Amino acid sequence: MKTILFVDDEVNILNALKRLFRNLEFECYYAQNIKEAVKVLFEVDKIDMLITDIKMPEFDGLRVLKLFKQASPDTIRVALSGYASTRSITEAVSKNLAKQYFYKPWKNEELIDYIRKMFLLEEKLKDVNLFEVVHKFEKIKTIPRLFNEVSMAIQKDDSIEEISEMIEKDPAIAANILRISNSAFYAARTGNLQQAIMYIGLNNLKQIILTYEISNFKIKYFEKSASIWSHSTETNKIFQEIYEKYYNKKIPSVIGTAGLMHDIGKILMLQIFGLSYFDNVLQSQDNTDVLLTREIEHYEIDHSTLGGYFLNWWSFPLDIIEMTMYHHDPSNPDIINKELVALMCIASQIDSSDSVLRLESYKTSYKILGIEDDYFDTIEKKYELERSQ
Repeated sequence: MKTILFVDDEVNILNALKRLFRNLEFECYYAQNIKEAVKVLFEVDKIDMLITDIKMPEFDGLRVLKLFKQASPDTIRVALSGYASTRSITEAVSKNLAKQYFYKPWKNEELIDYIRKMFLLEEKLKDVNLFEVVHKFEKIKTIPRLFNEVSMAIQKDDSIEEISEMIEKDPAIAANILRISNSAFYAARTGNLQQAIMYIGLNNLKQIILTYEISNFKIKYFEKSASIWSHSTETNKIFQEIYEKYYNKKIPSVIGTAGLMHDIGKILMLQIFGLSYFDNVLQSQDNTDVLLTREIEHYEIDHSTLGGYFLNWWSFPLDIIEMTMYHHDPSNPDIINKELVALMCIASQIDSSDSVLRLESYKTSYKILGIEDDYFDTIEKKYELERSQ
């Protein structure tokens, strides 16, 4: 039986949760403050999931998340807060303190469904067979150096100036960060690295660093991955635009570079299998469905599953892990945030130079979103025009 600890300073919130989870398959514990939370942590053999409010007048929910990260690293940590506390949610995700977040007020059935699916995803990523396949790639599981250093600096609340100094030691990564910050989306218009970091945000900063370091893990394969990076960069721009059109609001910073990560499994497979992967898979120019089949035939795993596994290993937000794992399969019943996955599927296929090559998953994504197939036509035509020039 899975155990869940809920932490909230409001008694009525805890009582509502008690009523909601009373007859479900979970063993639940409730704490009104950090002292009660610590008591549960030490009295219960294992807490599988922690769901804690972030903004509480008597104590900071971030402290609870940080405590559990140190004392019980295998616990799935979830932040809970009102819509007004977006900055606190971003901080929790940026510091790897929370893997997922919910906003108050929640819908009861939706919350239960999300929790069940979070446990399912965790079990899938820890599947024995998957572990045995990935175990062959032990070397690449080492956390990239600069990504690790910057992640630790963010967790320690180091200043932007200190983080900037770390990055400046690698001019290539610094140049990449400046290029992205000056792109049309961020429009920072700056040559100052500290200003660039403030524009793109700390969470996006980590993701940009990781993508660059992974691509250079074996530099001899860097050129072979050029088309993957080009596709990922374009997909990221398209994803940002269709997100803002669909939701009519700016994309949250915690998923601002999700498009850059969505095909990272291909880069990882190229770094692991080298020219074998390029010859057997990448250069075939087959559609994605055939490509995934080829990957499993040759390597026992496909790039979307491999990418999700490593992003989970590197403590990425659950939304990005899902978009990486399922953007080829948006109708998968295990998906938690179906709309985000559907948007990523559409963005990735809009970047295709030929609309005839669109897969069934593309049409399925529009159905999931409840919109007509021409809803993003303006954005699609814009990128078609750019490619033709």
